[in-house]
Amino acid sequence: MDSRDSNESAASDNLVGNNQTMASFIVELRRRNVLRVAATYAVVAWIIIEAGSVLLPTFGAPESVFKIYVVVVVIGFLIALVTAWIFEVTPEGVKLEKNVDRSESITPKTGRRLDYIFIVLLVIALGVSVTLNVTGMRDATETELASGERLSIAVLPFTSRSTNPENQLFADGIHDDLLTRLANIGALRVISRTSMMEYRDTTKNLRQIGQELGVGTVLEGAVQRVGDNVRITAQLIDTSTDEHIWAKSYDRQLSMANLFAIQSEISGEITRALQTTLTDEEESRLAVIPTDSLAAYNLFTQGRDNLYKRRLETLQEAREQFEAAIELDPDYAEAYAGLAESVLLLLNNHKAVSTDEAFTIAETSLDTALSLNPDMAQAHASLGLLKHQVWLDTRSGPGLEEAEACFVAALDLNPNNASAWMWFASIRGEQDRVEEAIDLYHESLRVDPLGKIPYANLPGLHAQRGQNEVALDLYLKAIEIHPDWPTAYQNLAQHLQGLGRMDEAIAWGMKSLEMSADPLAGAPLVGAYIEFGDYQKVIDLYSDVTPEHPLYEMGLGMEKAFQLDFAGAAEVVEQSIENVENPRPFQLGQIAGFSVLAGDFDKARKYAELHHPEFAADADPEVKWSEISSLIQYAFILQNQGEYQRAGNLLAIAQDALVTVPRVGLFGHGIRDVQILALQGKTLEALAAFRDAIDEGFRGTVSSNGWPLALDPYLGSLRGQPGFEAMVGELEKAIARMQQNVAEAEQSGDWDSLRAKTETS
Repeated sequence: MDSRDSNESAASDNLVGNNQTMASFIVELRRRNVLRVAATYAVVAWIIIEAGSVLLPTFGAPESVFKIYVVVVVIGFLIALVTAWIFEVTPEGVKLEKNVDRSESITPKTGRRLDYIFIVLLVIALGVSVTLNVTGMRDATETELASGERLSIAVLPFTSRSTNPENQLFADGIHDDLLTRLANIGALRVISRTSMMEYRDTTKNLRQIGQELGVGTVLEGAVQRVGDNVRITAQLIDTSTDEHIWAKSYDRQLSMANLFAIQSEISGEITRALQTTLTDEEESRLAVIPTDSLAAYNLFTQGRDNLYKRRLETLQEAREQFEAAIELDPDYAEAYAGLAESVLLLLNNHKAVSTDEAFTIAETSLDTALSLNPDMAQAHASLGLLKHQVWLDTRSGPGLEEAEACFVAALDLNPNNASAWMWFASIRGEQDRVEEAIDLYHESLRVDPLGKIPYANLPGLHAQRGQNEVALDLYLKAIEIHPDWPTAYQNLAQHLQGLGRMDEAIAWGMKSLEMSADPLAGAPLVGAYIEFGDYQKVIDLYSDVTPEHPLYEMGLGMEKAFQLDFAGAAEVVEQSIENVENPRPFQLGQIAGFSVLAGDFDKARKYAELHHPEFAADADPEVKWSEISSLIQYAFILQNQGEYQRAGNLLAIAQDALVTVPRVGLFGHGIRDVQILALQGKTLEALAAFRDAIDEGFRGTVSSNGWPLALDPYLGSLRGQPGFEAMVGELEKAIARMQQNVAEAEQSGDWDSLRAKTETS
């Protein structure tokens, strides 16, 4: 045999030896159940990873957590293999494999058990797969977005990459303008700016943001401003996959034409990326350049930012900034619309401007805005708000219908206009079309999921339907979402007062006062302190109201009323409206109420009819829930002027209207049924109704119209009745207990304990 043959023989022997070694190794892997452990662990790992992919985003875990989660599972696999090789299960427990006699090994029996476990786990894995992929329990974004929600978008706040911190406001302005332009594209559902600002500097991943807002795509962007140049980068991302759909950078010389051109380009690119098209009208609106003045634009941006905050001081600043922007650019349509909205909100939310001034400025500004840009959705929406407020002030004319037409026009131009949806809802609320109002508020929440106003008004609509617990939960939800919003605390306090929980109402009202400089922030406390008979506290609350404030005379009138000088109280309020063309309805009602207590029924009738001219008409009035108290008052006036038949007819109408009104809560009627029965001379029925009121939760020594029970002229026939006096005593004890709770909180400074009662009730 030559050397070559010898070498080949040796190589062949080595190969055979290696094969035998590998075969022996595989056999040993099988004997030690390593392969079975590997297969079983693989199935378990798949189930764990699938579950993690669903559960971790649900609980808000960042994407990095899921990656770590997978790495840990993989490391566990390696540990399981090594453990299966080194150790063996015996009847005496787990031992090192090398220390186990082969004749005593039970690995075959353990292997069969692992086979059974593997089959069971495989069935479970198949079940999980079917559940996640067939029934749709996997991320809603992965299933729903494929069928259309991809056409929904959230524009995250743009970051500023400039060294100057003031440039963040500039970036915010570009973000807001771009968001507004996208919102005008009818095929897209665009989340409003109010909700998006909650995600500034967020640590949440895009999948979680998509789930919270119900959107399929997110636009991220950044602005870098250096000297006379600006760079804007933007990227569109699918929230279900984290995949980039589109991305681009724009480098331009800083000018208003370039800024708006970039925004138009981005809007167009997004529509193409999402496989939709722009209408000719939409393309035309995208091409509009609102202003060519950078200074005016900066002021407008500041004003808009302050407008969104809705506080008294920020609205005042917004008004000044819009006015300054208009001075720099008299053709700036958006600035006129912003000015109109700011003065209307100052009037409506804070009574911080006179009615005549607000209406004049708003009307003139909106006329100008719409003449400059007839297709501005926000201007149409603000015009609807103006017409609604004019109607609220006069309670006459076609104001509601005209306002409705404005909101419809605004939504035709921009179906993503959250303001138009919620202001439209408020009209439906005025019309007692509660279900429609609720639906419209939910439409607003579709484009503004974290919007403040729906959370302010939706609970009241549920309370109007007698769903007080639902309303309470929604008020608490509003505080949870917007813990720095005074109105949320104020609304909750008012609702609690309606539920007869005066101590809790004061605790939450104090929170509102701490957070706001607006005198109206203390409004929920007024009724509660009147219940306690603590009139000085009420006077103190009004002491911060300046003579220029519309509520100044109201405070003076109440001070005289607390001194039982009802004629003087009526005179103070009457003097305040002498030179006012359109007095506020509540002022007219206040004069009528004070005059009734003063026994001046001629004056009371005069102002009651100015307040509600329909009451004096020959035809029977259609009465909304908010007008029932005024109708009872008018019937009482007629009784005292000898018009008994007409009074009786009106009381019957009021009685019928009460059927749909809850007794307690924010819009509860309290004991208005007791008042009606007493005026009808039905004493026993009135006493029974009073008992029912207490049993249903009515707590108060002040009746539904704000008069203490001791002074309520409607209840005159019940005084002296043993049952009536006993029930009044019962209420007084309940009020005294709540007053003691408040006194203890005032002394200790601990209001949280009273607030906790609300949260755990």
